[in-house]
Amino acid sequence: MLSYVTDELRDREGDVVWRVRWGESWLYVYLLLEFQSTVDKYMAVRVMSYLGLLYQDLIRQKHLTANGKLPPVF
Repeated sequence: MLSYVTDELRDREGDVVWRVRWGESWLYVYLLLEFQSTVDKYMAVRVMSYLGLLYQDLIRQKHLTANGKLPPVF
């Protein structure tokens, strides 16, 4: 499980991220499951936040593509 702390010091936890070899580069597969008791009409924004936190972590660790770009995440 991944765990992140946002810049506002709020704890965020993701579920599972796999790193898979795709030809010459890496592909990240992010499995995010959210179980909620009520409908959240802004769930897409929350998912984007998790993806942003993953990308921030990849940037810090310098896990970029050979040409310096962020890797694809599915």
